[in-house]
Parts: sequence; structure tokens; C-alpha cells
Amino acid sequence: MPMPTRLIGCERWYSPARLFAEVRQLLFTTLTLACLVPVTIVHAQEAPSDASFSSLRIAVSSGTLLQQSGMPGWSPGSDLRLSVDTRYGRGWIRLDVSYRAWQGADDVPDVIDQSGIPTVDLPDAQTTDILAGVGFSSAPRAPVSVHAGLLLGNRFMLFDLPSTAPGRLESEMIVGPWLRLGGAIGRLGMFTEVRVLRVLTRPRWDSVGLSAGLAWTIQTPGWIRWILQ
Repeated sequence: MPMPTRLIGCERWYSPARLFAEVRQLLFTTLTLACLVPVTIVHAQEAPSDASFSSLRIAVSSGTLLQQSGMPGWSPGSDLRLSVDTRYGRGWIRLDVSYRAWQGADDVPDVIDQSGIPTVDLPDAQTTDILAGVGFSSAPRAPVSVHAGLLLGNRFMLFDLPSTAPGRLESEMIVGPWLRLGGAIGRLGMFTEVRVLRVLTRPRWDSVGLSAGLAWTIQTPGWIRWILQ
């Protein structure tokens, strides 16, 4: 099966100046989202300082992409996501892992590498995002709360190609803000989340996703809290 030389037609760009500009723009977006939570700082200051790492909020969710650009020829499926966050100081820290399958199109005009091949069949792909970040929330003990923050990490892309094929596994940096609206009854909660992610390639690979899921809050086991502290 003929394949284009470059599957995505993107190249990494880790220029410090460009990277700083992108992160600064996304940080501004995150702060704008945080303005939608006007009571965030007030309620955060009410939390005692020893609340750091006292509990873990474990969330499982699934969602879809509302919009995405920069991945022509591949159709995204729904994602599966596991996130764990814990209170730290005046806010929260978060670890996030998500998986998504992509379906490659057949008989795509070969405009990626201009190799002279009239059409190509794109392979299916799987992406795994591993992210970490920070966030703030309004009224963490209220029945309904709003959370906003920023995530940074890597996207690992595995293409359905022979194990010896070049470009079968790729890794790119990703960064983006998120906004979550949730409600809870006791330790069990439900939420919906909007996330904007940018893969740091040229041309840009951007996506806007919407997801919903369940969250469960538990007391942090002593040995985990000791490690975190």
C-alpha cells in the first residue's frame, strides 16, 4: 500500500520564542476562563493550608471533538479519559491520561509529500495524551462548582503500520486550557468539560473537545500523601 513520506504533513517547532508565545497566549485564555469563576480566590482562601493532598478526585469520562484542524484525512472517534486531581495550596494539581482512535481515509490525494503517487490510503491511528497541570475552582464544597485550569504534556501517536516502518510512533508536545462544570452529592459527582488543545507542530493542530463523566472523591491514602508531600 503506497504511503506518503510524512503522514501528517507537520513538523516540530520548539523555538523558545515561538513556544513562549504560544504558552503565553494559552495562559491568557486560561485566565480569561478563570474570570468566569469570580469567587474562585475567595473560596480558595477559605481552605486550610493543611488541605493539600488530603483527598483525591478520580474522574472517568468520554467525549467527542467539536472542532479540530491540522489532522486532514483522519476521522476522530470518541475518547476515554482518566484524571486524578488533588488540592494543593490555593488550587488543584491534575494528572490526566486519555486515549482516542482515529480512522484513516482511503484514496486520499497525495498532497502531503508531492511524491507523484496519485492517491494513498491513510493508516488508522491511536493517540494517547499524558498531561499534567494546575487549576482553580469555585466553592469546592458547594453542590455545583466551576473549575478552570491549564494542562501541558505529550501526545503519543501510534499508526497502524509495520513495526519497522518509519514514523510509526510519534510524540508531540501539547498544551491547552480546560473548563469544567460539575455537581456532587456526597463523594460522587457528575461533570461536563470543555477542553481546547494545541499540538505544537507547524501547521498548528488544534482541537476543541466536549466530554462528560463521573468523579469519585476519596481520602488520600497515607503513603500516597507522604510521597506527594
